[in-house]
Amino acid sequence: MPPNPVTTGPKALIDASPTKDFFIHMLTRDIPLTRSILDLVDNSVDGAKRTRPDGNYDGLWVRIELNAEQFRIADNCGGIPVDVARNYAFRFGRQEGAKDTPGSMGQFGVGMKRTFFRLGRHFIVHSTTRNSQFTVDQDVDHWLADSDAPENWHFKFKKLETGLRIKEEDTGTIIAIERLLPNVKDTFALENFKGRLAEELGDAHALTLNSKLAITLNGLPIRHAPQQLFASQTLKPAFLEKAYSSQTLAGHRGPPVRVRLYAGVAERNIHDGGWYIFCNGRLILRADQTPAMAWGERHQMRAYHPDFAFFRGYAYFDSDDGSLLPWTTTKTGVDADSPIYKAVQREMIEMTKPVLTSLSNLARERATDGKEHPLETAITTARPTLVQEVAHPSIFSAPPPAPIPKGPKMQRIQYDKPAPEVERAKRMLKVRSFTAVGERTFDYFMKYEGGEGE
Repeated sequence: MPPNPVTTGPKALIDASPTKDFFIHMLTRDIPLTRSILDLVDNSVDGAKRTRPDGNYDGLWVRIELNAEQFRIADNCGGIPVDVARNYAFRFGRQEGAKDTPGSMGQFGVGMKRTFFRLGRHFIVHSTTRNSQFTVDQDVDHWLADSDAPENWHFKFKKLETGLRIKEEDTGTIIAIERLLPNVKDTFALENFKGRLAEELGDAHALTLNSKLAITLNGLPIRHAPQQLFASQTLKPAFLEKAYSSQTLAGHRGPPVRVRLYAGVAERNIHDGGWYIFCNGRLILRADQTPAMAWGERHQMRAYHPDFAFFRGYAYFDSDDGSLLPWTTTKTGVDADSPIYKAVQREMIEMTKPVLTSLSNLARERATDGKEHPLETAITTARPTLVQEVAHPSIFSAPPPAPIPKGPKMQRIQYDKPAPEVERAKRMLKVRSFTAVGERTFDYFMKYEGGEGE
């Protein structure tokens, strides 16, 4: 009997759909707890942007509460519209043509759902807008068990009301996650986790906090360090502002990508030195010191070194179309293959070089016995200035280093001794620095043991 090939109809189909367990496992495996919580704060910030397009968030707030039994986040940032909830917010992945808030932080359509599954097995979302409110109450185990029908990936409204008239101050969203996973319960009980989360919230949303959105964790306000560079008449940070066409970057017409770059010096801190990258106001990379960004031989630069702990670089990428920006789905780093990142990286490297040259000169200046230290004086007398106050394009400028003093070739000597003994020697010698202790003790030795005093 001749073969009967099947090329059409149901018998020709091969089921390639994922199972829910596999999907949830892959969705949550690579994101830390702190970052998954930041995704929910991103959604609140996007709500604030919809509510206050002028960028003034005074009076808006986000309140996070967590303990070993429950996680809760609430805001008064305008709520989730019903059509957004029905068609986009609870969908896995961002559908083509999905409505978006211009300049939004939520971009990939996975953050909120990923956090639900990352933290627990029961979530409740209650949201109120000016004209509607809804509640979604979902038991994840029941949702996982319903695996027979094609519609088993859907969630359902437990409560839905439209055509309402609600005051703006009464709008917002409340999300509660219960039946926390065992590892989440253990982690939430740790005080150092809360401290780390507070620090990451302050870093990630520093610009939003600048715009007076109030964020609290277990009732305590989140603090942030402002982005500052030293500036004076003799020390000026570099600033570059450019716009890139979306057609050039992505091959289609759309909004441009606006880029602002700043490079200069700030308070010396070996852990805080490096580049800071923001996308639509969200920090995605903090104090980068790696060859992936601007350091090392591949970029014809020196590797990051303690001499460069004064360096700060800030890069702000903004676009109404967030898909053009160089962030990863977890917002924990730069997508090195992003066209906009490739276009801007060279500018960042070129802005870094003159700053590092001055810092290398500063290190040599400090190692000399000269009485003049113009670079050190310029840094210690400069005023910390918010980068937002640097309004005019400029290149980095700093005083030239002090001339190398004439005299014999100098050699640095270094050695370690117990700290209490060194402190005692400093008091006895009536000097203020450890360098001076070394110099005085060397001079003493040469005078009394080397014959220079005879």
